[in-house]
Amino acid sequence: MKIDYKKLFLLGFGFMSVSIIWSLYNADIPVMLQKHYGLSNFATGWVMNIDNILAVTLIPLVAAYSDRVNTRIGRRMPFIITGLPLMALFFAVAPWIPLLLGTTRASFYLFFSVLVLMNMAAAISRGPVIALMPDITPPEHRSPANGVINFMGGLGSLMVYFGIGRLSSTNRVLGFAVASVITVLAALVVYLSIKERRDSIYYREQTNNAEPWWKNLGALLNRQFRDLWFMLLAIFFWFIAYNAIETFYVVYMTLESGLNAVQAENLAKLNLGITALMFMVFSLPSGWIANRVGRKRTITTGLFTMLLAVTGIMFTRQPAMLNLLFAIAGIGWALININSLPMVVDMGSAVQLGAFTGLYYFASQSAAIVSPPLVGFVSDMAGTKYVMFPYALVFFLLAVLCLSAVRKGDVTGSEERAHQKGGNAIE
Repeated sequence: MKIDYKKLFLLGFGFMSVSIIWSLYNADIPVMLQKHYGLSNFATGWVMNIDNILAVTLIPLVAAYSDRVNTRIGRRMPFIITGLPLMALFFAVAPWIPLLLGTTRASFYLFFSVLVLMNMAAAISRGPVIALMPDITPPEHRSPANGVINFMGGLGSLMVYFGIGRLSSTNRVLGFAVASVITVLAALVVYLSIKERRDSIYYREQTNNAEPWWKNLGALLNRQFRDLWFMLLAIFFWFIAYNAIETFYVVYMTLESGLNAVQAENLAKLNLGITALMFMVFSLPSGWIANRVGRKRTITTGLFTMLLAVTGIMFTRQPAMLNLLFAIAGIGWALININSLPMVVDMGSAVQLGAFTGLYYFASQSAAIVSPPLVGFVSDMAGTKYVMFPYALVFFLLAVLCLSAVRKGDVTGSEERAHQKGGNAIE
């Protein structure tokens, strides 16, 4: 079966809209919390952790539950066309609250409630919109397909960094409104372009399986899923490493690098921007590379690339060299990240795609909750944020060790035939 790039790019609009909302949310909401409501850094951090908490609870449950839904418009689509517009609505409402109600305690409680509702709507739609990719893509093409989805997500983030975000800095209400309108239009594009009953490869096998959705999760304790757990642990470890640098690199460069504070901050943001740009540019090639040499080998190469890049970053403060090293890190991160979701979902059967997508999010988002306070604690003990670099190296090495124990997830031969039959790919 051939890959349908047109449909994947259209489906990618859903992921692009989510990236637009999240990029603007992460940039602007902390400013609003501290500017309008005077929250401390600690309190702001906990408010900003709402999405991660819901990601490890609600996303896996909704994604798994969608495996057992069967409606006129499909299994994933009801969640997508409900969750994305609701997320957009609550996001658009948020900046109006301090404007209309001021900075009172009641205003904050309403603002916080709207953020919770927005995050719940996002969690409802996020798992199904990603699970729709393996639904419509043959197993052997899921790495390039995930590259398309992530390319569209990266495009959404760049739209915020270079356009919508700047608009929001001067007019918060208008910036949030533009992001929300794009999200609603994206949901409409996905709804009109993807017809699950027609486009989903295994729709009949999936809907004819009468087992309760929660049995998919309970069955994962079986020893046959050993490879899955090593893979999820590897994902957890490499996100632990990546989140540490993403969280503390800018503040480390600003306060501890020895460079001029303003120049150091701008350089650090440029470095991270280069990583994001190279990740987006290399999203498609990393999927094609995995199709030729295998996902595990590609991810392993990406991990060693990250080890090389982080080691280099530890020992240089030259701007040109840092830009090069962060560009290399962006390529390494693409090799890892693009191929990990397909590797996870292809360890299950056709009737478990939603559940396994949810497990991938559980592993990655758990790291997003654990890593910032953990590396902060280690930094406090060491008396310097520089410790984040050896910290990241240790967890990237642990990820390499866990990945070395994985034997499944590259769909070839008998595994592909098992998928075509809707059977378990890791029996």
